[in-house]
Amino acid sequence: MNMYVLLCLAAVAVVGLIEWLKNLIEKFLSVPGWVWSVVVLVASIGCGFLAVYAADVTSHTPLMAVLVGLVVLAIAQIGYEAIKKAIISRAEKALGFESEKTN
Repeated sequence: MNMYVLLCLAAVAVVGLIEWLKNLIEKFLSVPGWVWSVVVLVASIGCGFLAVYAADVTSHTPLMAVLVGLVVLAIAQIGYEAIKKAIISRAEKALGFESEKTN
C-alpha cells in the first residue's frame, strides 16, 4: 500500500474515532476541550504504530511509528472539518436520509 494513502486512511480513522467517542461520552459526561486534544494525540500515535507495524511500507521502528503518528495528527487536525463533513455526507447518501446534526 502507498504510504500517502495509508497516512490519509489513518487520519480519517482518527477523526472518525474522535467523533464517535465525543458522541458516546458527551451523553454521560461533560468533557473539557483540552481532553479531546490529548485523545487526538494518543489516537494519532496509536494509528501511527498500527500503520508502521501492520503495513510493510516503511521501517518497523518505534521512532518511525511516532513520526508517522505525528503526520497523521497533522493531517487529521488540518483537515478535521473537511473529513468530518465528507464522512457525514457519504453516510447520509448511503443511508438515504439527511442528518439534523452536521457539526
